[in-house]
Amino acid sequence: MKILLKKVANSLTIAVSVLLVGGFLYVLANQLPVGDFIYSMAFCYLAIAVLNYLIFGTAKLWHKPDEPN
Repeated sequence: MKILLKKVANSLTIAVSVLLVGGFLYVLANQLPVGDFIYSMAFCYLAIAVLNYLIFGTAKLWHKPDEPN
């Protein structure tokens, strides 16, 4: 079960990273406040780190496949 949860957590990190790149281009193209966007993305990464801390006991954004369970 922990392996599946690690894959879900890694998928969330990838999704937020893609959103970061695409959203940043959108913010620049529409001349929106960059600070608000950065705050939102930081909150997403923080939420992932907190989720990992609650489930696995370590606050990280990425789990390597060869890590012990």
